[in-house]
Amino acid sequence: MKKTLTLLAAVLAFVTTSFAQTEDGIKWEKKSHDFGSIKMGPKAEVTFRFTNTTKAPVVITAANPSCGCTASEYTKTPIMPGKVGEVTASYGTDGRPGFFQKSIKVNFDNGTSTDLIISGTVNTEAAPAPKNNELK
Repeated sequence: MKKTLTLLAAVLAFVTTSFAQTEDGIKWEKKSHDFGSIKMGPKAEVTFRFTNTTKAPVVITAANPSCGCTASEYTKTPIMPGKVGEVTASYGTDGRPGFFQKSIKVNFDNGTSTDLIISGTVNTEAAPAPKNNELK
């Protein structure tokens, strides 16, 4: 029993420490977004917001998408303590049917990095044909 409690305490300490290190003063509203089923053609776009909870300004040094079908834009100016910054991720759906899951690795000047995830399913089904009374 004592061995089990010691192991449990060690695992809990590791998990708590791991989460504390990954945040490091950057509090994200969310780190993933599922678009669900979306129409092929227009870009799928979402904005991720975070708050700087440190006592110093932070700067996003890079926001690197995992592939060429995904693009990112981000706040280029320093984000002051208590203020909000953004990373916008977009996925080009045109000609890419089916499920996708992509990531954007966001790096900060304080050494913190975060992986943001976008996913969804690009639908190729055509819109239903109009009914006879809708043609007039």
